[in-house]
Amino acid sequence: MKKMLFIFNPTAGRGRLKARLFDIVNTFVKYGFKVQVYPTQEKGDATTFLMNDQDQYDLILCAGGDGTLNEVVSGMLHSGKSSPIGLIPAGSMNDVGHSFKISHDIMKAAKAVLTGKPYLMDIGKLNGKYFIYVAAFGVFTNISYTTSQKQKNAIGNLAYYLEGIKQLSELRPRHIRVEYGDKVIEEDFLVGLVSNSLYIAGFKNFNSNLISLNDGLLEMLLIKMPKNPVELQQIINSLINYKINKNLMYYIQTPQVTISSPEKLEWTLDGEFGGIYDRVEIENYNKAIRIISNAFKGDKSEQKE
Repeated sequence: MKKMLFIFNPTAGRGRLKARLFDIVNTFVKYGFKVQVYPTQEKGDATTFLMNDQDQYDLILCAGGDGTLNEVVSGMLHSGKSSPIGLIPAGSMNDVGHSFKISHDIMKAAKAVLTGKPYLMDIGKLNGKYFIYVAAFGVFTNISYTTSQKQKNAIGNLAYYLEGIKQLSELRPRHIRVEYGDKVIEEDFLVGLVSNSLYIAGFKNFNSNLISLNDGLLEMLLIKMPKNPVELQQIINSLINYKINKNLMYYIQTPQVTISSPEKLEWTLDGEFGGIYDRVEIENYNKAIRIISNAFKGDKSEQKE
């Protein structure tokens, strides 16, 4: 029998997984899998489990939010596991699930794992820590982990917007030096995002129609500190309309970048606290993992060769 490890976060997405656990396991058993089930117990638990686990699997099924998937991927890469990953998006935002067009219906997502193909996906790394879709600093970037799970479960995405309103009074510049290739940028910025995703915080990424998730490049968006309310409104308009304002933003594609600052910056990785640093090295790990997907089945250039 094929071996499958099913890791799930029982608290993700209002705990809606719990009612479908038997159905998920039963579906994969009927398909010929011997299923081992592991519910995470605390933050970081999936990474620790996979790093200590000696077994090899034909499939690792992850059910939860983007943070749970980050833990699974981190544990696999640190331990050398190379199993394909099936994803059941069950969190509050599910940006990776959006990028792969995976259904929010739990059973539809589970069954899609059985019909999909492994897609080789790039992974980012910041000072030794992996991220799947985004590393970020600046205003609003810590909302996902400063908003309690209780709030997320109670009022969903509204919890993020309410927390964002609270932070409007905290707009302040971060003086940043950015080095990539042979280029250097040094200015005051409001926020910075280094990503490999079609969606971030539930919103479509800039130039998402041109982004490939396995081209060896990261997309970097740097938003300058507005000097007045007019510039702030221009930034907001650009974000709403998914258009780059070249006077107030930088949009760069690069495989590696170094970001430093006179003061230590708080970083967010895949919606979770990623550490506080005055200098970070961020790099792309090309085609580091395999995510099972139906979204790219017709695109031969995106598939495993």
